[in-house]
Amino acid sequence: MAYVQLVQCKSVYIRNKDGSPQLRPNSIDDFDTVGKERPVADPAKFFRDHGRDFYVYCADFDLENLVLVRPREGFQIREVTFVWQALRTYAQEVLVVPFANLAAVTAEVADDVSHITTVFLHHTARCGSTLLTKALDASGVVHGVSEPGIHISFLQYLQSHPNLQEDDLTMLTDIVGYSNTLFNFTLFQQDHTRTAVCYKTRAEGIHIAELLQKGVPGAKVIISYRDAVATLNSALKVMIASYWKYWLLTGLRLDTFLPTKIFPRYVMSVVEEDGRLATAPVPHGLVWIVTCLWLRRMQSAHTLTQSETTSFVDVVLRYEELCKYKEEMVLKLLKDIGIECKDKDAKEKIRAVFGMNSQTGTMMSGTWGKASESWVGDWEKGVIATILTHANMDVNRPDFVLEGTITEI
Repeated sequence: MAYVQLVQCKSVYIRNKDGSPQLRPNSIDDFDTVGKERPVADPAKFFRDHGRDFYVYCADFDLENLVLVRPREGFQIREVTFVWQALRTYAQEVLVVPFANLAAVTAEVADDVSHITTVFLHHTARCGSTLLTKALDASGVVHGVSEPGIHISFLQYLQSHPNLQEDDLTMLTDIVGYSNTLFNFTLFQQDHTRTAVCYKTRAEGIHIAELLQKGVPGAKVIISYRDAVATLNSALKVMIASYWKYWLLTGLRLDTFLPTKIFPRYVMSVVEEDGRLATAPVPHGLVWIVTCLWLRRMQSAHTLTQSETTSFVDVVLRYEELCKYKEEMVLKLLKDIGIECKDKDAKEKIRAVFGMNSQTGTMMSGTWGKASESWVGDWEKGVIATILTHANMDVNRPDFVLEGTITEI
């Protein structure tokens, strides 16, 4: 039976400042309940009437429920940097819909959003993807949704079921499609003028790009990335914030205790279960984990951009060109995925986004001073080179360029 229930975020996600609990995937266990469950006899009609207030939050595959969240009054999705975190923090009520009801709920609203173009923005982390999402939103034609937690629910399910049977894969693909339609409906109800939704996945979402495409066959796909050295430099500054602290941690090899503390299990497993990375003959600290994550994501991106294996990737761009061409790159991207931008002021609105820190106020925003100062020296570059050589993947250089990358306009 579908139901609604008042909730509030568990205090651990609000009090704890070390970053570890906040990075955990979304779950209905994120909340303390307030009062009793209130049954919803007709979830399709309920969502038709109240869907504008409930955002898709996560999928519970153990109980076979889709969980949606109604945040507090005044919540504006385009004003938050990471949707998964904001919905957890500001949740006021949950709507829990059994998987068995999702086909009917989706059918109720599918025609309303049949004209909406879904865009998936996959990325390798620390490569301007949040900035790009905000720039697309500024165009006035796209809803930019930065990192909704639902995609990690799908990744976790696949990780825990490595030998998925055909019926289970069909079920999973259906849930992907249902959840996308419901999320699109919520956004469309709030703003009928925008005809596209860009979902920037969390970085590991690139590993399930093909699954998302099966669930939403007509979706457009963007891949954004950055070279290994620049990615490492940016990541280290976010994780440590002080160069001298970083120098001390790596010099004493104390940073080898940090990867499992900083990164949740669904992220670490991508590296730990890949023998090419887990056996790399380097200290298994921060440089190792960031490089390995970059390499696995880049390898996934490389596979996706090979014309003989897949053909659904529409745009591939690097951080360097995004920062160089700014609004011109964003407008070209929109054109390449077939979205017409009619707002005569769009160029100025997009340009304004590039003048701000897109992650200000979040755990991912750096506070290290001059962004131009690099922490990556010869030792770090040597570690990167050793990992790339040992892994022996297609991505074999720190400055590897993906096929189809837009390098000039």
